[in-house]
Parts: sequence; structure tokens; C-alpha cells
Amino acid sequence: MRTFGDLDAAALRCGVELDWRHTKHSGHGEELARQAAEEGKPLVFAYGGDGTYNEVARGLLGSDTALGILPGGTTSVLAYEFGIPRPATLAVEALIIGRDRSMRVGRTDRGEIFLIMLSSGPDVVVLESLGAGLKKVGRSGVALQAFREFARFRSMPSFEVIARGRTLPAGWAIIGTSRCYAGPYHATPGANPFAPTFEVVVQRSVGRRHAVPFALGMPFGRHVRRRDVWRATVDEVEFRTVGDRPVRYQLDGDLAGELPVKATIDPESLLIRLPGAALDPVLTRATAPAPAG
Repeated sequence: MRTFGDLDAAALRCGVELDWRHTKHSGHGEELARQAAEEGKPLVFAYGGDGTYNEVARGLLGSDTALGILPGGTTSVLAYEFGIPRPATLAVEALIIGRDRSMRVGRTDRGEIFLIMLSSGPDVVVLESLGAGLKKVGRSGVALQAFREFARFRSMPSFEVIARGRTLPAGWAIIGTSRCYAGPYHATPGANPFAPTFEVVVQRSVGRRHAVPFALGMPFGRHVRRRDVWRATVDEVEFRTVGDRPVRYQLDGDLAGELPVKATIDPESLLIRLPGAALDPVLTRATAPAPAG
């Protein structure tokens, strides 16, 4: 495959020979990553999207082997978070000469982990109806499906968010271990992947007429300035259903289970390989604001 040949050539320019291990089934990436960590490999590249990164991270969590992100999926949000260059051939060279940092990840009470975010609301509705063909298109395909869903006359889910001793009604809520969401957009702009905390952003209003301006304001940071939005830095969050309607949640862009779900910071750290150009912006990021409302 030409892509892999190009990646091999890029690594060889840095004096490194890649050892390819291809996944064969769901969960295989975790097995391969754990095996590489047990062999004492210093770095494991994950080529794919955020679901692939999540799977490989499960095998590396708590080890001395770093995860290197190679953008190759639908969106590869984590690559935006850490300023990893595209295409993947550029990322290989930047990461081989990069440095490792310990990042913190979220863990649910069902044993799942997330590197970017856990969310519930209209974005899950979009994912539930997103076909494989549109997903392959990338962000434009997801945006098209979002337009279709918001144009339909059906109710959006509602649920409760429990955080900092408060119980809040929610139509949309995002728990961020990282800032980025659906690409370079900062849904949880105060999140810090190197701190043992989340930022949670809760839209307390329910329905399309509230969700649409929330989503459209995200690229400009206006969504967190809405009067119906509450945000805070926390280390534990719970989502619970209200009524009999089942509500699902997503992890790192992939559908997961149904509410209720509780998220905490995993006690183990994950080594992440950062390109040199991404170090200063990450280190100097502003901390999350105090809770509003």
C-alpha cells in the first residue's frame, strides 16, 4: 500500500525503521499495543482515526511506551489537539524527533476510556443515523447528516448532569479531557489533557432551536458564552436519564452505551509523543475558568 511505503520512507529519513503490525479485528489494536509495551518499545504509532487511537491507548496506558498519532481517519481530532502535522508522512518525521509527555485520560464506570471527550445530546443523534459512506467523507459528511437531523421534526434527548454537587437539566453536554471536538473546534476550551481534571460544558436548554446556535457558535467560542450554558472544571461527572426515553453517549467520536454513565480521571497516565512545534502552545495554555451560573 502506497501510504505505508511513504511512511516507511519518511521514518528512514530519520534513521528509523518501522515495524508494521496490522489490526485484524476490533480490540486487536489494544492487544498489539500491549505486546509492544511488554517488549519495551519506546514508541507505538497509531495510524487511523480517533477510534484507533483510543484502542491503542488502552494497551499503552500506564506503560513507559509512548503513543504517536498519525492522522489517517475521518477527522483525527487528537491530531488537531496536539498540533500534529498532516499528512501522516509529515507527522512521522515530526514525532520521531519529538518529546513525550504524560497525559491524563477519562474512564467511565463501565471501564471505557476516552482521550478527547464524552458527550451526549444532538451529536449522538447525528452519529446514530450517520451511514458508513458519509462517515468516510469526513467532517463534511458529518455536517451534512447534522443538517438533515436538525431539519427533522423530532424531539431531541434530554437528561441530567451531576457535577460539583449540582444536578443540571441538559439538552447537550460535553466532558472534555482535551479542547478539540469535530476537528479544530474548541468545545471545551478550558480542558487540559495534562491535568487530572475535565472541563464540562452543559447546555441546559433542550431542542433543535437551542442546539443549532450552540453548534454554530462552537468554531468561534461563542457557545460557552450563551446564557443557557454552564461550564466548570471537575474530576467527576455523571449523566443520568430523565423519564423512560433511553439516551446514548459517545466516546471520542464513536457511539457507546446508554445513560447513566459516570466519568472520572483514570489513575494511570498515558505517554503521548508531541512534535516539537506543539510543545509551547500546550505548555502555555490558559487554565479553565471558574464555573459559571
